[in-house]
Amino acid sequence: MYWADEIAEQLIATYPDADIYTCASGISPSGEVHMGNLREVVTTWFVVKALQDRGKKTRFIFSWDNYDRLRKVPLDLDQSLTKYVGMPLDKIPDPFGCHGSWAKHFEQPFIDALKTIGIEIEHLFQADRYTSGMYADKMIEAVQKRKKVYDVLMSFKTQEANDHDRETFYPVQIYCDECGRDTTHILGDRENGAVLDYECKCGHKGSLDLRTQHNAKLMWKVDWPMRWTYEGVKFEPGGKDHSTEGGSAQVATKMVAEIYGGRAPVYRGFEFVGIKGINGKMSSSKGNVMTPEKVLKIFPPEIILWLYTRFLPEKYIEISLDDEVLRVYHEFDRMYNLYKSGEADEVVTRIMEMALSCNPNFKNCPVSAKDISAFAPIVNFDINMLVKLLNKVGVACTKDDIQERFEKISYWLKNYSPESISTLLENKNIEFYNTLNDEEKGWIARLVSEISAKDLTPEEMQTLLYDIPKINGEQDKTRQKRFFEVVYNLLLGKDKGPRLYLFLAAVEKNMIIDLLTF
Repeated sequence: MYWADEIAEQLIATYPDADIYTCASGISPSGEVHMGNLREVVTTWFVVKALQDRGKKTRFIFSWDNYDRLRKVPLDLDQSLTKYVGMPLDKIPDPFGCHGSWAKHFEQPFIDALKTIGIEIEHLFQADRYTSGMYADKMIEAVQKRKKVYDVLMSFKTQEANDHDRETFYPVQIYCDECGRDTTHILGDRENGAVLDYECKCGHKGSLDLRTQHNAKLMWKVDWPMRWTYEGVKFEPGGKDHSTEGGSAQVATKMVAEIYGGRAPVYRGFEFVGIKGINGKMSSSKGNVMTPEKVLKIFPPEIILWLYTRFLPEKYIEISLDDEVLRVYHEFDRMYNLYKSGEADEVVTRIMEMALSCNPNFKNCPVSAKDISAFAPIVNFDINMLVKLLNKVGVACTKDDIQERFEKISYWLKNYSPESISTLLENKNIEFYNTLNDEEKGWIARLVSEISAKDLTPEEMQTLLYDIPKINGEQDKTRQKRFFEVVYNLLLGKDKGPRLYLFLAAVEKNMIIDLLTF
């Protein structure tokens, strides 16, 4: 059974009487929201779709933890911004000056990308919810049970608990009235946990009434389970860092029961996502990220969803932006054709249904990414000329058929793989020709003679290319490989290029003859 269906069945068995299945995910917008963060969203999305396929009512919430403190400035930003460390992300100016806050600057591109992909989601902005007083009662309850919170936390630590730390522990972070940072220390509480007295490293001393003043938030390992109970969450995945033994997920599971009398949602951990060419896992703080906004310029939404849905959440996946891009398109086309033909098995069928879940009217491009990457440069990336060229070599298509894939492959070639762009040489490659032996020069002379004699079909061209380097009427792989290398070098100045028979059949033959005549 497909993995999202398994989770859906588990949820229904765990909550058989639920009127609505609330599924959740979230992120702190401290920096660019990357493809690793997207995995949390799409993992939840696939489970939501599996529940909907079973006739269940769902709610998909995404929490923007924009009331979190800024822990550190990403390495690719001006380090003078460290003056804002300790302040809530939603209260810090946008370092680029184009949005209302630091948080909004990093939220909006991800929100836009989700819209482009087509994922239907309810965005919850935690700064708004905290500062509205929505969680005031839950915060007071945590203060009242602060010693029990301490005991839960310490049950997952190796060091010994002590009475002093237990007596002075508070699960609340206060943002100072004076400096706006969370560099505060709670001195005590009054009025049954509703009022907190504190002092700040900036020298300010004050009191905070949780019932009416809302410049405070719960610490993460209490905040997370609090929201589970507040929203009635039934399913939420978590990254590898939260899923380790004694990690946030285990702590929150115990915390939600002992502090809030709630029930932890069904949980599924997921592995990190890598981008080939980036060392280590993506990290907003390190500035080494690839965002959905950027990847959408290379792949359509359906392939992005497909990249995630075909792997178990626990499996590490790597998104490559080198020549593997063409392989990704090829594998998607292959699986899509299997699905459309009705020959796919149950798992492949579900993988494709999930990949196409945001676009049920999806129509795949009839031209391979490999052919577009090979021929688009030949026509100087003119899509109208490309259509004519493709039709000339027997690949039936219209401009509308290839528009999206043409734009994405062209963008990829120009920005990530310029070395893959093959264009005809402007002048004869005399230097290379002079290195050839007499037999190799004879190959080229025969090729020119045959091409000059008549217009060859792609099939006839392919037959000719395999016939020329034969020895005693028999094919020889070494000679064949060398022949192709010679032709590519004389036409393109490199050892490899697009499929040669299509290339020669597509390009104006006078241009080919001119470059091969010595």
